[in-house]
Amino acid sequence: MSASSGRWAPAAVVFDCDGTLVDSATANYQAWRDALRPAGVALDQAWYLDRTGLSATQLLDHLEAEHRRWLDRRVVHAEQRRRYLDNLHLLAEIKAVADLARRLHGCLPLAVASGGPRSSVEGALRHTGLLRLFDVVATSDDVTRPKPAPDLYLLATARLDVDPYHALALDDTAEGLTAARRAGLRTVDVRNRHALTAASQLLQQRP
Repeated sequence: MSASSGRWAPAAVVFDCDGTLVDSATANYQAWRDALRPAGVALDQAWYLDRTGLSATQLLDHLEAEHRRWLDRRVVHAEQRRRYLDNLHLLAEIKAVADLARRLHGCLPLAVASGGPRSSVEGALRHTGLLRLFDVVATSDDVTRPKPAPDLYLLATARLDVDPYHALALDDTAEGLTAARRAGLRTVDVRNRHALTAASQLLQQRP
């Protein structure tokens, strides 16, 4: 975990949303399942959970290949967004990461870089009471290339006016961590409790 090396200290922290700040797996799965059902696609939960780091476009690419059928993407994705907003009651903050964001609020510039659409990301953050903590929220609506391209992390740090090489990213997927590294940020995989604890200690010890 590169965040703990030497005397480096971040000038800003950028968080992923789904799976990092907010446990949205059930809400997202049910929204996709219900949006796909009218198209005759039965979405397997384990299959979906293995692909939570994919953007909507990437997920639909995989679904069409898996099921060997064309999907009306505009209709399916619009329905998925609508159903996700109906499922906000299923969301919960991921306490260790949310608590870290609360401790850093007002001490460091904070951003969210999420592969989800703005309506869903801001809806989730607002529902969990976390939206107020962040200076910048960058979403899939703001870029043309999803993670693992670096665009979301580059945009978030640019809007914070911070060099990405001086920023720390917290993410929970291979796609997200790759995106952050390609953008030049140091990274923490929040699925690794030891790495998250080390990063929390580093951030709390900063001057």
